[in-house]
Amino acid sequence: LTNVTWSSSMKAKIWTIPNCPYCTKAKKLLEFKGIEYECLDGPVDNWPTSPYLEIDGQEIGGFTELARYLRSI
Repeated sequence: LTNVTWSSSMKAKIWTIPNCPYCTKAKKLLEFKGIEYECLDGPVDNWPTSPYLEIDGQEIGGFTELARYLRSI
């Protein structure tokens, strides 16, 4: 991960599938951190689980990677 300065102007994209508990957790974490997000339907070909997230164009990964990323900034 690269060094990122915390900014509430961060924007995320989250790819989700229906009835996905980790998708819901990821959205709640983004909301808690004040990060705007765009929700997109469906899995991502190059990621084995849902959700899949990008923040400001940077590939993050799934919920676990999102939590780790947000702790690091």
